Amino acid sequence: MSLPGRLRRFATRALALGVLVAGVSQTAAAAPALWVVRSSTATVYLFGTVHNLPPNVVWRSPMVDRALSQSQQIWTEADTGSLRYLTRLISRYGISQQGNLRSLLPRQYRTRYEMEMSSAGLRVDQYGHIKPWLAQMMLNGEAMHRAHRGFGVEADLLAYAHAHHRQAHTFESPDSQFAVLADMPLEAQVRALEMEIDGYPSANGTMNPLVVAWLDGQDELLDHITNRRLAQSDERYFDDVIVRRDEQFANAVVTLLQNSGTSFVALGAAHLCGGTGVQALLKNLGYTAERVDK
Repeated sequence: MSLPGRLRRFATRALALGVLVAGVSQTAAAAPALWVVRSSTATVYLFGTVHNLPPNVVWRSPMVDRALSQSQQIWTEADTGSLRYLTRLISRYGISQQGNLRSLLPRQYRTRYEMEMSSAGLRVDQYGHIKPWLAQMMLNGEAMHRAHRGFGVEADLLAYAHAHHRQAHTFESPDSQFAVLADMPLEAQVRALEMEIDGYPSANGTMNPLVVAWLDGQDELLDHITNRRLAQSDERYFDDVIVRRDEQFANAVVTLLQNSGTSFVALGAAHLCGGTGVQALLKNLGYTAERVDK
């Protein structure tokens, strides 16, 4: 099956797994949470991100700027790869041979799905045979690209790395991320798409509560909005998309701590809060993550 042109263009969007954000205004100085973990030879800063952000939101705080200036390496979740590579992955993981996606949705979500796809500039009839996980990411990525021109924290960090001659690395590949989502039971994929539809951004000019919590560094509230809600909705999805990847990220941070130098690690905010977050796992591995307050 050939991919529609719009779907090929979607392949170039940032594909890191994260949470949908919206909003057009900011009234207070930002102070997203920042942690530091040290060993005898290395320092690692841990910074939670939202994967897409309106361009008028100033998120960089003096603490983050100092941490970046001290870091020789900047790590983010995933490299999006080339267009050809991503298109091949979407063909492999994202296309369904099991009927139209709309027929999988509960009746009360079908009209909303069509409306939100249309709002994101996507023709529903062109995407009848995509899997629910891909529809979820398309709603997320296309909405953010349309509304905010693809601006995001990760993009800003990578631009910083390039401008300041820092080494830029990623922990995951699109292949590994797509495989995680495509392996989810169909029911879990549908449920995640329903949550995406429920949380689709409105145009009323208000800041999404998740972004407000993130900008204010409110970890407990972030955990409630992201992890707890996801765990209650679908434990399998939460375990595979959040917990298992938390474990992988924690092990990768330990490797950095066993080497030398200073690294700035930026992960989706859901991976840095709650009892399964990277900091909690690092503590179990003998390392203490301290909150940077000033």
